[in-house]
Amino acid sequence: MPRKKKKVERHYPENWTISYEYQVEDSGRHLTLGTELSIVGERGRFTFVKHVKTPTSEWLDVIGGVKNTKMFRSFSIDRVKRVHWKKKLRSK
Repeated sequence: MPRKKKKVERHYPENWTISYEYQVEDSGRHLTLGTELSIVGERGRFTFVKHVKTPTSEWLDVIGGVKNTKMFRSFSIDRVKRVHWKKKLRSK
């Protein structure tokens, strides 16, 4: 019988704010978990995971990239090019 996987608890510094929703200032579009977006200077589409704000900076954590490739990436908020209206990634 395989062993049960342990849940990993993420510990962030106390002065970091983690949220799973974000509103893009330029377009006014609302990002929630799984919303698809494009990034300036990057190929492919990415799926929103979370918004992180620290005292000195803030960024978006996303998953995705070129078709058939999954990468975990972080981007500055000003690099959001477009928020797509569908929440699902395009079919492969």
